[in-house]
Amino acid sequence: MKRVTFVLAAATATAVVLSGCQAQQPVAPDSSSSATSTPAQTDEPTAQESAQAWADETFGTFEAFTVTGSGADEIVFPDDAKSGFYTITWAPGHWANEDSYAQVYGEDGIFHEAGTADYQGDSASVAYGLDPTVGPAGWIGVEAGAGDWSITVSPISALPALPDTGGYDAYLYAGAEQPEVFSSLNSGRVSVRQFNGIDPTDSILPQQDFTAVGTLLAGPSVVNVQLESVSPWTRSTK
Repeated sequence: MKRVTFVLAAATATAVVLSGCQAQQPVAPDSSSSATSTPAQTDEPTAQESAQAWADETFGTFEAFTVTGSGADEIVFPDDAKSGFYTITWAPGHWANEDSYAQVYGEDGIFHEAGTADYQGDSASVAYGLDPTVGPAGWIGVEAGAGDWSITVSPISALPALPDTGGYDAYLYAGAEQPEVFSSLNSGRVSVRQFNGIDPTDSILPQQDFTAVGTLLAGPSVVNVQLESVSPWTRSTK
């Protein structure tokens, strides 16, 4: 009996030890739960990227080019650059000369109001060829008083996004419709025109107090902001 008791006790102890070993066995992680918890990656374009794609589709694209000169000259647009924007840089002090501006003419020789750069600062940019009702743009005419100048012509999609403050420049706008007030820090007159590729809009108009007040229509669109003062403009909601 004593022998049997010892055997049973040993067997019981062995079972307990084995049971303990089984309880400590490592458990493999469930990879399915971690995989499903990872958020899906998206490649949605930003508002600016969407506006750039719209600009390429609406106005076309081309390789930017630069022309330099002095005094009066003409820069003829290539066939693929009938819509775009140009940035002109003048020599300091050009504003003291009469007729120091640049402007765009149509293929028919008619002056295009949207393409004028007439600014007392040293640099300005303006979008052109955006209004299909006036026909294709033909060339930039630089006036005799401009002095030494440099002009870079670029596709619309290279425009920066419309900021909260800026200069005599062109921009892409991809936001929602909203009321806006554009004003210059030096009380100079501000002019704002918006283009959607179909027709230009004059929904923001100059006021007697030199601000420009109205509604910035929903983008995507191109916005030309022109001003008299060298001080930057700012925009805010009404």
